[in-house]
Amino acid sequence: MAEFTTIVQASLERVWEQLLYKIEQPQPFVPGITEVLIHEKTSAFVLREMTIVTPEGTNVIKEKITFAPYTVRFTLLDHPKLEGYVDNIIEMIGPQETKMTFRMHWVDRATQQELHNQELITNAVLKTKVFIEGV
Repeated sequence: MAEFTTIVQASLERVWEQLLYKIEQPQPFVPGITEVLIHEKTSAFVLREMTIVTPEGTNVIKEKITFAPYTVRFTLLDHPKLEGYVDNIIEMIGPQETKMTFRMHWVDRATQQELHNQELITNAVLKTKVFIEGV
């Protein structure tokens, strides 16, 4: 598991609003997205498909996203190389300070080895922080 925590200079409600926004509009948060399709949306989950272009090629990723205050879980349903999930967890520190933690539980499909990509999770958290504080 890889994990990273930071403090966001925004209210808990504001950070939560932006994490929910990220479900349907992931482009500001995830590099390389060229298409996002929402296949199903309920009050408990969203089924999402994203096309992501990287230097290694183009991948289509399907996810089930669950959300309840104050955790969003992105579970991989169909990925060419990985399985698992990422949690985005927030906690109030003060009126305008929110603790934000992302935990990545990804496993390589072929080897069943856990992926420990600290740089990826750190960059995801910091990109989300910058977006939320800039909005």
